Amino acid sequence: MAERKRSLVLASALLLAATVVTGCAAEPVADTKAEASKNPAIRTDTAPLARRLPTLGRIVSAHWQQEAPGADSRVPGPTDYFVSALMELAPGSVAALTASTKLQPAVLGAESENTAIPAELAEFAPAGAQWVHSNTLDESLVRADSAKLYFDLASDTVYLSAVNVRLPNAATVHVGPDGNPVTITPTPPSPKPPTSTP
Repeated sequence: MAERKRSLVLASALLLAATVVTGCAAEPVADTKAEASKNPAIRTDTAPLARRLPTLGRIVSAHWQQEAPGADSRVPGPTDYFVSALMELAPGSVAALTASTKLQPAVLGAESENTAIPAELAEFAPAGAQWVHSNTLDESLVRADSAKLYFDLASDTVYLSAVNVRLPNAATVHVGPDGNPVTITPTPPSPKPPTSTP
Protein backbone atom coordinates (compact mmCIF):
# COMPACT_ATOMS: atom_id res chain seq x y z
CA MET A 1 0.00 0.00 0.00
CA ALA A 2 2.81 2.40 0.96
CA GLU A 3 4.64 1.47 -2.25
CA ARG A 4 1.55 2.33 -4.34
CA LYS A 5 1.13 5.67 -2.54
CA ARG A 6 4.77 6.52 -3.15
CA SER A 7 4.36 5.70 -6.89
CA LEU A 8 1.32 7.98 -7.15
CA VAL A 9 3.15 10.85 -5.43
CA LEU A 10 6.14 10.39 -7.75
CA ALA A 11 3.90 10.28 -10.84
CA SER A 12 2.08 13.46 -9.71
CA ALA A 13 5.39 15.24 -9.12
CA LEU A 14 6.65 14.28 -12.60
CA LEU A 15 3.39 15.44 -14.22
CA LEU A 16 3.58 18.78 -12.39
CA ALA A 17 7.23 19.27 -13.43
CA ALA A 18 6.38 18.49 -17.08
CA THR A 19 3.54 21.01 -17.01
CA VAL A 20 5.74 23.76 -15.62
CA VAL A 21 8.54 23.10 -18.14
CA THR A 22 6.09 23.00 -21.06
CA GLY A 23 4.41 26.22 -19.95
CA CYS A 24 7.76 28.02 -19.74
CA ALA A 25 8.89 26.79 -23.17
CA ALA A 26 5.78 28.21 -24.87
CA GLU A 27 6.43 31.77 -23.63
CA PRO A 28 9.09 33.62 -25.68
CA VAL A 29 11.49 35.96 -23.92
CA ALA A 30 10.86 38.81 -26.40
CA ASP A 31 8.62 38.85 -29.42
CA THR A 32 10.65 40.83 -31.94
CA LYS A 33 8.15 40.22 -34.73
CA ALA A 34 5.42 41.85 -32.66
CA GLU A 35 7.66 44.86 -31.96
CA ALA A 36 8.54 45.20 -35.65
CA SER A 37 4.89 45.12 -36.70
CA LYS A 38 3.98 47.85 -34.18
CA ASN A 39 6.64 50.23 -35.56
CA PRO A 40 7.38 49.19 -39.16
CA ALA A 41 10.45 50.81 -40.69
CA ILE A 42 10.08 53.32 -43.51
CA ARG A 43 11.84 51.89 -46.54
CA THR A 44 13.10 53.80 -49.56
CA ASP A 45 14.34 50.97 -51.77
CA THR A 46 12.34 50.78 -54.99
CA ALA A 47 13.37 47.35 -56.32
CA PRO A 48 10.85 45.24 -54.30
CA LEU A 49 8.01 47.53 -55.42
CA ALA A 50 9.21 47.63 -59.03
CA ARG A 51 9.30 43.81 -59.21
CA ARG A 52 5.70 43.55 -58.00
CA LEU A 53 4.32 46.59 -59.84
CA PRO A 54 5.95 46.60 -63.29
CA THR A 55 2.78 48.03 -64.83
CA LEU A 56 3.42 51.37 -63.08
CA GLY A 57 6.59 51.96 -65.09
CA ARG A 58 9.74 53.45 -63.59
CA ILE A 59 9.54 54.27 -59.89
CA VAL A 60 11.82 57.27 -59.33
CA SER A 61 11.55 57.27 -55.52
CA ALA A 62 9.46 55.64 -52.82
CA HIS A 63 8.64 55.73 -49.11
CA TRP A 64 6.89 52.62 -47.95
CA GLN A 65 6.10 50.28 -45.06
CA GLN A 66 5.17 46.64 -44.74
CA GLU A 67 3.32 45.35 -41.69
CA ALA A 68 2.49 41.80 -40.67
CA PRO A 69 0.14 42.15 -37.68
CA GLY A 70 -0.42 38.40 -37.46
CA ALA A 71 3.29 37.55 -37.36
CA ASP A 72 3.31 37.56 -33.55
CA SER A 73 0.45 35.06 -33.29
CA ARG A 74 1.15 31.81 -31.46
CA VAL A 75 -1.33 30.02 -33.71
CA PRO A 76 0.35 28.64 -36.84
CA GLY A 77 -1.10 29.76 -40.14
CA PRO A 78 -0.66 32.22 -42.99
CA THR A 79 0.35 35.81 -42.26
CA ASP A 80 -1.06 38.76 -44.20
CA TYR A 81 1.32 41.51 -45.30
CA PHE A 82 -0.06 45.05 -45.46
CA VAL A 83 1.82 47.46 -47.74
CA SER A 84 1.50 51.24 -47.75
CA ALA A 85 3.63 52.99 -50.37
CA LEU A 86 4.03 56.51 -51.71
CA MET A 87 5.79 56.28 -55.08
CA GLU A 88 6.95 59.01 -57.42
CA LEU A 89 6.90 57.82 -61.02
CA ALA A 90 8.78 59.07 -64.06
CA PRO A 91 7.39 62.37 -65.40
CA GLY A 92 4.15 61.91 -67.34
CA SER A 93 3.62 58.32 -66.11
CA VAL A 94 0.48 58.99 -64.07
CA ALA A 95 -1.18 60.83 -66.94
CA ALA A 96 -0.38 57.92 -69.27
CA LEU A 97 -1.64 55.29 -66.79
CA THR A 98 -4.92 57.08 -66.16
CA ALA A 99 -5.61 58.47 -69.65
CA SER A 100 -8.15 55.86 -70.74
CA THR A 101 -9.93 55.36 -67.41
CA LYS A 102 -12.69 57.32 -65.73
CA LEU A 103 -11.29 58.66 -62.46
CA GLN A 104 -13.11 59.70 -59.31
CA PRO A 105 -11.83 62.38 -56.92
CA ALA A 106 -10.73 60.83 -53.62
CA VAL A 107 -10.02 62.23 -50.17
CA LEU A 108 -7.64 59.91 -48.35
CA GLY A 109 -8.74 59.45 -44.78
CA ALA A 110 -12.39 60.15 -45.60
CA GLU A 111 -14.89 57.57 -44.39
CA SER A 112 -16.03 56.89 -47.96
CA GLU A 113 -12.49 55.91 -49.02
CA ASN A 114 -11.74 53.78 -45.94
CA THR A 115 -8.03 54.38 -46.66
CA ALA A 116 -5.61 56.83 -45.08
CA ILE A 117 -1.91 57.44 -45.50
CA PRO A 118 -0.20 56.25 -42.30
CA ALA A 119 1.09 59.06 -40.11
CA GLU A 120 4.70 57.90 -40.58
CA LEU A 121 4.38 58.33 -44.37
CA ALA A 122 2.18 61.44 -44.46
CA GLU A 123 5.16 63.84 -44.46
CA PHE A 124 6.31 62.34 -47.78
CA ALA A 125 2.97 62.93 -49.56
CA PRO A 126 2.97 65.78 -52.09
CA ALA A 127 1.63 69.04 -50.65
CA GLY A 128 -1.84 69.89 -51.93
CA ALA A 129 -2.25 66.54 -53.70
CA GLN A 130 -5.48 66.12 -55.69
CA TRP A 131 -5.95 62.36 -55.38
CA VAL A 132 -8.02 60.43 -57.91
CA HIS A 133 -8.98 56.76 -57.93
CA SER A 134 -10.30 54.05 -60.24
CA ASN A 135 -11.44 50.55 -59.27
CA THR A 136 -10.50 49.39 -62.77
CA LEU A 137 -6.86 50.41 -62.25
CA ASP A 138 -6.79 48.73 -58.81
CA GLU A 139 -7.62 45.43 -60.50
CA SER A 140 -5.54 45.80 -63.65
CA LEU A 141 -2.30 47.24 -62.23
CA VAL A 142 -1.81 45.23 -59.01
CA ARG A 143 -1.88 41.50 -58.19
CA ALA A 144 -2.91 41.30 -54.54
CA ASP A 145 -5.61 40.00 -52.22
CA SER A 146 -6.86 43.59 -52.15
CA ALA A 147 -5.38 46.84 -53.41
CA LYS A 148 -6.24 50.51 -53.76
CA LEU A 149 -4.25 52.93 -55.93
CA TYR A 150 -4.56 56.70 -55.65
CA PHE A 151 -2.97 59.04 -58.18
CA ASP A 152 -1.87 62.68 -58.06
CA LEU A 153 -1.31 63.80 -61.64
CA ALA A 154 0.53 67.05 -60.84
CA SER A 155 3.34 65.31 -58.90
CA ASP A 156 3.30 61.93 -60.70
CA THR A 157 2.74 60.30 -57.32
CA VAL A 158 0.90 57.05 -56.64
CA TYR A 159 -0.24 55.90 -53.21
CA LEU A 160 -0.74 52.14 -52.81
CA SER A 161 -2.60 50.48 -49.93
CA ALA A 162 -2.63 46.70 -50.41
CA VAL A 163 -2.70 43.30 -48.77
CA ASN A 164 -0.42 40.50 -49.99
CA VAL A 165 1.04 42.04 -53.15
CA ARG A 166 2.30 39.27 -55.42
CA LEU A 167 4.77 39.08 -58.26
CA PRO A 168 3.07 39.45 -61.65
CA ASN A 169 3.84 35.86 -62.74
CA ALA A 170 3.54 34.20 -59.33
CA ALA A 171 1.28 31.18 -59.08
CA THR A 172 -1.84 31.52 -56.96
CA VAL A 173 -3.01 28.50 -54.98
CA HIS A 174 -6.74 28.06 -54.36
CA VAL A 175 -8.63 25.24 -52.71
CA GLY A 176 -10.73 23.36 -55.25
CA PRO A 177 -14.25 22.00 -54.71
CA ASP A 178 -12.80 18.65 -53.61
CA GLY A 179 -10.66 20.32 -50.94
CA ASN A 180 -7.38 19.80 -52.82
CA PRO A 181 -5.11 22.73 -53.74
CA VAL A 182 -5.37 24.02 -57.30
CA THR A 183 -2.46 26.10 -58.60
CA ILE A 184 -3.31 28.80 -61.10
CA THR A 185 -0.36 30.26 -62.98
CA PRO A 186 -1.16 33.40 -64.94
CA THR A 187 -0.50 33.05 -68.65
CA PRO A 188 1.41 35.88 -70.27
CA PRO A 189 -0.62 37.81 -72.82
CA SER A 190 -0.25 36.37 -76.32
CA PRO A 191 1.57 38.63 -78.74
CA LYS A 192 -0.65 40.53 -81.15
CA PRO A 193 -0.45 39.24 -84.71
CA PRO A 194 1.45 41.56 -87.04
CA THR A 195 -0.80 43.83 -89.04
CA SER A 196 -0.32 43.68 -92.76
CA THR A 197 0.24 46.95 -94.53
CA PRO A 198 -0.91 47.42 -98.12
